[in-house]
Amino acid sequence: MKVLVAFGTTEGQTKKITKYVAEKVLGHGHEVDLYDCSRRLRGHEFGAIDAVIIAASVHQKEHQESVVAFATAHQEDLKTKPSAFISVSLSAAFEDGKKDAMGYVERFVEATGWQPAFVHLAGGALKFSEYDFFKEQIIRYIVLAGRPIPSDQKDWEFTDWAALDSFVAEFLESASAR
Repeated sequence: MKVLVAFGTTEGQTKKITKYVAEKVLGHGHEVDLYDCSRRLRGHEFGAIDAVIIAASVHQKEHQESVVAFATAHQEDLKTKPSAFISVSLSAAFEDGKKDAMGYVERFVEATGWQPAFVHLAGGALKFSEYDFFKEQIIRYIVLAGRPIPSDQKDWEFTDWAALDSFVAEFLESASAR
């Protein structure tokens, strides 16, 4: 089975997640084509693709414009393939943020017309070592909205890799059975 893993990333965590997903797809004995939605589509013919996983991070309550455009442009093709969506956000990292994270996915589905068969909410990352003072304050007081994070480290990764493993395995099993 050939799996297209398409993604959009802003700070790099979603790219890290999709590379990990691609490794898992290969580990299950399938072919993988990793595609950055911010680049021009290079001759993807969906006829050669058996399944699709799309990943996008959330910033200011919206997924990447490039991923929205990709899913919208290919919604008819996506409807004919087993498909999955990985939404990466800080909201997904916190129990009290799961409802918001699912709301971001619902807006994405509404905007694109594509309803993925599988959805995974993945926690993102905080890279305070890369932020200037003002961005750090926005993250701490607006994005985190008072949610405590340990202060013994500068950067935090909230992705639950074991949950992602399970999600990919379940999706691949379902897609292979189709």
